[in-house]
Amino acid sequence: MRRNKKSGINKERIIMLASSAFVLAALTMTGVYMKGQNVESRDDGYTLDFTALPNNADDKLQEITENSDEHLLKEDENIPGLTANNTAGNEIAGTPVTEDDLDYMPQEVGSGNVEIPGLTDQETLLEAAQKEQQNSDADRQKEERKQTAGGDVVVEKTLHFAESDGLQQPVQSDILMHYSMDKSTYFATLDQYKYNPATIFSAEEGTAVTACAQGKVTSIFENEEIGKAVTLDLGDGYEATYGQLTEITVKENSYVNPGDTIGSVAAPTKYYSTEGSNVYFALTHNGEPVNGEALFR
Repeated sequence: MRRNKKSGINKERIIMLASSAFVLAALTMTGVYMKGQNVESRDDGYTLDFTALPNNADDKLQEITENSDEHLLKEDENIPGLTANNTAGNEIAGTPVTEDDLDYMPQEVGSGNVEIPGLTDQETLLEAAQKEQQNSDADRQKEERKQTAGGDVVVEKTLHFAESDGLQQPVQSDILMHYSMDKSTYFATLDQYKYNPATIFSAEEGTAVTACAQGKVTSIFENEEIGKAVTLDLGDGYEATYGQLTEITVKENSYVNPGDTIGSVAAPTKYYSTEGSNVYFALTHNGEPVNGEALFR
């Protein structure tokens, strides 16, 4: 009876030991499997198993410390490359990273390639418009700046003239011969009647001759009939021509204002020897004669 009981106890112990060994083996196999899964998950280079961190905290701390020491050691030894944790497949390069190693182009602060939705487009358009305006103004100023025959730099002006603006007389004196294009008038020196496209003022030699309006000197010339002469562009197709001049004080492409002196009265040409010294003044619009007398103020 006692032997049978003792034998039963031994069997129970054997069964308990066998069960414990089986359970321990099962847990061991499960742990090995889970660790293999963690390693595989870590080896893919993209997935981190955070559940394994608490269980492996000490191992990771030791691994990080060893890798850090190894990295510092290799830097001190000026080794160009550094590979750590090869088992996990994570490679750290010690050489500088270049643009060829990147899958994007690095951008600097203020770079025009950096676009901010809703903001960059407006700023770019505004800057482009401002730059275009600056270039346009620069081109216009460059075109407006020209050199006179004497080398002086002048700035082009936009001229406008209307008959309602009126004109100043070139000299303050009597009219010797009136404008006459609707009928002929008598020329004493020539002893003949002909049309007169100008107003001829009687004036003593040396008298100052002034500009009738704001204008640009477009021509300084001389011919047998009116002697030395100056032509002013008044704007909008109007031109004024002064003849019988001497000591001309203006230059071609220069500008004058109303009342500015442009020259002096000269001795009369042979075409006006009988009439005496005078100032020849003719006004045209698009090349056609205009009665300037009606515009004198």
